[in-house]
Amino acid sequence: MNNKINNNITEKAKLKDFADNKKNNILSNDTISYLNEIVKTGFKEHASDIHIKFDMLEGMEIKYRVDGYLMESEKLYETVNKKVLEKNITEIIARIKILAGMNVAEKRKPQDGSFSFLLNIKNLNKRYDIRAAYMPTIGGETMVLRILENYLEDINLETLGFSNQSIAMLNEILTKKYGMILVSGPTGSGKSTTLKSLINMLNDGRKKIITVEDPVESKIDGIVQIQVNQNIGVTFAEVLKATLRNDPDIIVISEIRDEITAEIAVRAALTGHLVISTIHTNDAVSTLIRLVDMGIPKYLILDSLICVIGQRLVGKKCQKCMGEGCDECSSGYSGRISINEVLVLNQEVRNILKSDSHLGSETKDKLKMLNQKYENQKCFIDFVEDADEKIEKNLIFEREKTSIIF
Repeated sequence: MNNKINNNITEKAKLKDFADNKKNNILSNDTISYLNEIVKTGFKEHASDIHIKFDMLEGMEIKYRVDGYLMESEKLYETVNKKVLEKNITEIIARIKILAGMNVAEKRKPQDGSFSFLLNIKNLNKRYDIRAAYMPTIGGETMVLRILENYLEDINLETLGFSNQSIAMLNEILTKKYGMILVSGPTGSGKSTTLKSLINMLNDGRKKIITVEDPVESKIDGIVQIQVNQNIGVTFAEVLKATLRNDPDIIVISEIRDEITAEIAVRAALTGHLVISTIHTNDAVSTLIRLVDMGIPKYLILDSLICVIGQRLVGKKCQKCMGEGCDECSSGYSGRISINEVLVLNQEVRNILKSDSHLGSETKDKLKMLNQKYENQKCFIDFVEDADEKIEKNLIFEREKTSIIF
């Protein structure tokens, strides 16, 4: 499979240049070619991120995040000499800055940006977005590129790893006209991808969907996408206030980060809008604690919140060798799959969450007891239950279950 992808990508793949010609003149064609090879190797390795580091003492380091782990790639050095890359690494980083709209001369402050490119596979052009994050270090600089596929029609809950039971629960929730749905989890747990799949399910052309993002990671046809820009005062709060005046049916917020954003999201959910967002918490139940810590009264949270999705990404067992190791996977893993919690807030769930002052394991036990009471209408699926189902289906190793229990 890898050989097939390599053959498809190698010479046909090319970056689409979004910088103007005047800017391009400060860098050689070789530098552009080297960056192209670095990025193309990311696709050959099925990487989610590319880490580029330069240090005056330690030299250059280019690593790819594959199945959740960082690794060097021999494929890169088959096409470009490592010493040549190291000699040109500062120019390569400068090239990324130009493409991503960063200040090339600024090497003292962190910077963020993004750029797009076209990948030609079998005479079919696919556009991808790359999110770039620059950081100065003591002895040099680093650049991390997050590869974002822009064609989202193939992304759905089933391919992400959601169980049939979870999908059925979410399908029911997405019929609601108002309320707040939150996708929770740590950084890198796939929250944004799940958010996109929910947007796809709702994007039927009959509803006005407005997204407020920082940054806009990928373009989605049929919806209104707004970029937050803190540098010029275009904050989440300002954009969300304006959004409410633009007659939306559904408001998607890339992340609830602070009290003001949380407050506006809750208000929008209580005034007849469906609001979907992400939040950094360990599990579904602790999402309420996080919102309370942000200053949102518990009664408003319970009135507005209709569903919380908890999420983790773990290594997926190679389905060809069933984890034994083969020419396609070598390690027994092939990609990643999500382990999920789904909490649907009906009235009885709200009563439990309202009465429990310490939301934790005892709360989860009470929610599971509700499942037994209403066997045909589950309100809660936890990580352990979802992991057990995937172990039984031979999708993950038993050891992955222990990595999500805390």
